Amino acid sequence: MIAKYSINEKFFIVKPRPSDFSAWKCILKNREQFHKGIRWEVGDGKSINFWLDNWCVDDSLATLMGI
Repeated sequence: MIAKYSINEKFFIVKPRPSDFSAWKCILKNREQFHKGIRWEVGDGKSINFWLDNWCVDDSLATLMGI
């Protein structure tokens, strides 16, 4: 997908092409929703635990590092 559709820092600005696969066009159409779901808003930091929250995977950083 990276090579074919240029998934990188330009993901949120790339324009769909007529030849793109329909699923890819759908992903691009809904990327604003993806953007909202892939970032955290830290705020004052009181509700976020760097070591114990799940950031990108199904386990916390503490679990992944065995601590």
